[in-house]
Formats: sequence, structure tokens, C-alpha cells
Amino acid sequence: MTAGITGEQAQAIRQQQMASFGRLLADFSHEMRNHLAVIQEANGLLEDILAMEGGEETPLFTSLGETAAQIGQRVRRSANLCQHLSGMAHRSDTPRSSFQVNELLAELVVFLERSARSQQVTLRLDLEQGLELIYNEPALLQYVLYQLYAFSLERLRNGQTNEQTLVISTAQAEGGVAISFRLGGVPEVDLTGLSETVSAAVASLGAQLQGPERTGEGTADSSGFRLLVPSLPVA
Repeated sequence: MTAGITGEQAQAIRQQQMASFGRLLADFSHEMRNHLAVIQEANGLLEDILAMEGGEETPLFTSLGETAAQIGQRVRRSANLCQHLSGMAHRSDTPRSSFQVNELLAELVVFLERSARSQQVTLRLDLEQGLELIYNEPALLQYVLYQLYAFSLERLRNGQTNEQTLVISTAQAEGGVAISFRLGGVPEVDLTGLSETVSAAVASLGAQLQGPERTGEGTADSSGFRLLVPSLPVA
């Protein structure tokens, strides 16, 4: 902590920083979606012109058609990323709110896919449908989930196994939602390796980390842990 600043002041500064970053990201994603909409409209016009002019059998029209299709696909993908980025940015608008854990996880995983793929880890979501909304701190929960994802990835890298699979699942639990991390090919996960900062964030959510858990018939072919996130009383 900086000299002359109390713990509460440091926390308030940190919250204001996060809120500022959130607003900047929200504005950025909004601006990018505007640009993408213009590109999509121009690409749609190109596709219409190609359709009106005919000549689908010629190599030039075939190449132009394929290029337009690729542009459209990339634009839709980018617009989807911007939408999720905007959603993530707005999560810091209010410290506590009612939210759907499945939506938060799906939003986060969109940004984790690339890092998982680069490390040859198969990342899967197994989300229970019909979960009740919970009242808690979505931005803080998203931070905790990212840290648990990074922790899991590190354990998978050290597992020295060909089965690099991480399954994140949700289930309704008493008073909240259970979020499980299952690491394929890792015989046992030692949660003592988690940092004190993450543990403090888990405590701030009123959540509990439980594990390790093992699955497999006779042999521990995978292990994992789960985070129990409560729905806090509405203030």
C-alpha cells in the first residue's frame, strides 16, 4: 500500500480504476461494432452485385464469392467478440447485481479459447440449463474464474499427459451455483498452490473452494475442484 493511503482509499481507487477501464472498453467495443456494421453492409452489397451479375461459373466470380463469404464470416465473429467484450466491460458498472452464471461463463470462455488452443488444451463447457439467477459480484467472480482457469492450465501443462482437457460445468446448488473444473489426465489437483489474492477474492464472494475431486472407475483418470458461489442477500 502507498504511504499515506489507507486500505479503504486504496480499494476505492482500485474500484474507480476498474470502472474507468470498463467504460473505456465499452466505448471501444461500441465503436468497433459500428465499423463492423459498415463493413458487413458493404460486403452484403458486393454479394448482391455478384448475384445480379451472374457468372458464377467463372473463376473470377467464384473467387469473389468465396472472398465475400469469408469476410462475412470474420465480421460476424468479430461482432460477436465485441458484444462479449461490451458485456464484460459493463459488469464493473455495479459492484453487485443479479446475473446468470452460465452467461458469465460463456462470455469468459470466448476469450479463453485462443489461449487454450495455443497450449493444445481442449476447453469444454457443460452448463446446466435453468439455473436460477444469483446476486453477487459478477466482475469479481469473473476474475476468480479466470484465475482458476489459469491455475488449471498450469496443472495440465505439468501433468505430462496427452489428454489435455479442461471441462468447466455448472449445477444448481443450495443457495447458489456450483462451478466445477475437471482436469483430464491430472491425477490430483493441489489447491494449496492458489495465491492468497485469489483466496481472498473467493472469500469476498462468500464462496467456497472444494476439492480435490476424482473421477474414474478404479483409477483416478482425472481430478478437479469446484467453486460454490452463493446468492447473497439483496441489500
